[in-house]
Amino acid sequence: MRILKVFTCGNVDDGKSTLLGRLLLDSDSISVDILHQLTEQGGGVPNLALLTDGLRAERSMGITIDVAYKFFTTKHTKYILVDTPGHQEYTRNMYAGASACEVALVLIDALKPIEAQTRKHLEIMETLGITHLIVAVNKMDAVGFEQAVFLERQSEVKAVLNPQENQHLHWIPISALAGENVVKSTQAMTWYTGPSVIECLESITPPTDMLNAMPLLEIQGIYGGTAYGKLLQGTIDIKKTWHRGTQTLEIKECYVNGIPTAVAAPGDQVTLQVSDINVVERGQQWGVEAPLQCTECTVELCWMGAAMEPGTMEFILRRGTAERLARIDLPKRINPNDIQHINMSLSAPIDVLIERIVAKKERIILIDAQTNATVAAGIIKSIA
Repeated sequence: MRILKVFTCGNVDDGKSTLLGRLLLDSDSISVDILHQLTEQGGGVPNLALLTDGLRAERSMGITIDVAYKFFTTKHTKYILVDTPGHQEYTRNMYAGASACEVALVLIDALKPIEAQTRKHLEIMETLGITHLIVAVNKMDAVGFEQAVFLERQSEVKAVLNPQENQHLHWIPISALAGENVVKSTQAMTWYTGPSVIECLESITPPTDMLNAMPLLEIQGIYGGTAYGKLLQGTIDIKKTWHRGTQTLEIKECYVNGIPTAVAAPGDQVTLQVSDINVVERGQQWGVEAPLQCTECTVELCWMGAAMEPGTMEFILRRGTAERLARIDLPKRINPNDIQHINMSLSAPIDVLIERIVAKKERIILIDAQTNATVAAGIIKSIA
């Protein structure tokens, strides 16, 4: 059974919590006692928003303020719904929640034009390279299920999206409150012949680029003459020679879950017996073709720490298992939740592949060495 992580976002009062509650309710993912409790609180009708607005502070203010995870399963897929806050002051929460997802579900309110925060949602998805984007236009019942309103909102979103981004776009008119086109196909919008939200999610196929990409192995540790790591992309074939800079490496034995194998797949945690354990270190990346060595780069950061004035400062950079001292040059003041392009220099090289930079898969975080707090998260945009 495949696992699909879905980043969900929507502006304040667009009905995101109700949509997620409807997904859970109509997919039979709510226990009888919880459903009874929601029905009591809703005055005879299930209050679906309470399923995801689980924190007491959220309920008292009527908003979502933290990243929450909800789960449900269909015949073919286990879904992890990453529910992120819609307010601009929680952009950093949204960025963190979206960073591990393959699909984004964006809710748009049919009653009003798209707002600044929806533009921020779309910017984050493009920044992180999320390629499957489901745009659900909600509250269609409040506009008489009119197709013209749906097309108007669709046009507004298209005007914001960067046409150069290689995204798979899915447009779905829904009423989360009435259950139209969420799990069950719509009966009220005969002009729409596409899939419901759940049917669209079920149709999304796992990406094949990771399997077909150039093999890349990240070293996570060394113990007793044995190397441990993760295959980031491609496949391990123990007959191939691996490269890093001018160094070469032969894999003599490969184990996945303790079982010997001649071939490993993307995402596999591997145990390796290699030709020369002395050249292997935690944080390295080895490829069938040698990765590039990067000490100067431009990064795009979502700022999570306190506001900083322009200038030069140092943090710890973490990319996967690699850690380096990083010096950044802030061209202007940066505030919490801001997203900026920043030049960075590293104390020692890290291994990078251009194809992973282009695919926005070179994810990093910056850590304050004094407090150990994460001050920023982002991606490497280019290298010098």
